[in-house]
Amino acid sequence: MIARLARQVRRILWPEQVPELADAGHAGEIVIAKGRLFVAALLALPGIITWIRMPTTLQGPVGVALALVATGVGFPILRRAQRGEGGTGLGLSSILLDVSLVTLYQLLLLLGGDAESALNSRITFTLYALAITVSALRYDGRLVRIAGLIAVAEYLGLIAWANATGHVFDPQGLRILGSGLRSQMEYSIILLTATALAAVIVDRAQVLRLSGIRDPLTMLANRGYFHERAHEELVRSARSGRPSAIVMIDIDYFKAVNDAHGHAAGDQVLRKFATVLRSTMRASDLVSRLGGEEFAVLLTETSLDDARIKLESIRETLRETSVTLPSGATVQITFSAGIAAWPDDGPGILKLLQVADDRLLVGKRAGRDAVVSVG
Repeated sequence: MIARLARQVRRILWPEQVPELADAGHAGEIVIAKGRLFVAALLALPGIITWIRMPTTLQGPVGVALALVATGVGFPILRRAQRGEGGTGLGLSSILLDVSLVTLYQLLLLLGGDAESALNSRITFTLYALAITVSALRYDGRLVRIAGLIAVAEYLGLIAWANATGHVFDPQGLRILGSGLRSQMEYSIILLTATALAAVIVDRAQVLRLSGIRDPLTMLANRGYFHERAHEELVRSARSGRPSAIVMIDIDYFKAVNDAHGHAAGDQVLRKFATVLRSTMRASDLVSRLGGEEFAVLLTETSLDDARIKLESIRETLRETSVTLPSGATVQITFSAGIAAWPDDGPGILKLLQVADDRLLVGKRAGRDAVVSVG
């Protein structure tokens, strides 16, 4: 009971990311990583100028030092993002880096006695807001909200520490503008507003993306997205040397279901078949409806033999599964499948799909309810 409640709470507070959105998030992480390096380079330049013009102040050397840190850490993050590594963990690490560098800049200025610059710099709060806003590119509302909470928590913690240690007073004993409760509330509201706006952007972007890449009946990926994602996976396979498999699937005698029971019954069979396929695949795999009763599956890091074993297991599962139609009648679902694998069966997605389709036809001509991976 406790474990079930814990899972429900986790789903509410930290829902699983939809695979299609996670894929878009990888691309967004690459953009953010490149942008981080660009912003670091831009901030280093005024830091150098300030250092030359006002060598006694801390703004110049501190700004340059943190720009170098952002650059040094940013390149490994960019490489990991380009390799598709890290996932949500990489996003969390990147958010913590971006926000904490801004907070560290303010902290170092405070420790150096420049409370005025630390608490009233427009650049620091612009960078806080920028770190929150660009999180929307990850297509993950969880990360956007976390970015906002971290920024507000670090800012309020910094102000609280500055007040407790007396760093908010200048040499004449006057309180620094920006350290009072009113200013804290104003800045916090600005950051929380930026978080809310970024979260709304993410929510809208998720709806629009999913509507453009999903089949509305089965909620599986559509043909266009399958081709796009399969091409990207084959590029990764070529880079890593790990195999990938493409499967073409056709539901046996589907037309007979439509003719005997109507198209509503056929739609129910399609939905049931899609549910079984999706539930038996890994999160890294991609299941797509190409059209009609035709489906395709991308099995990442999977050899031809492993793909055949997987499909045979699904075939056996479906043979024991019946679908109850709206009329009360029941039907059994069987399918025929052809499998092709990179690199043995072809260099690209079009060739692999053709080989898989040819093997699918071999299975249908041999009597259907078959998985063919050779020939």
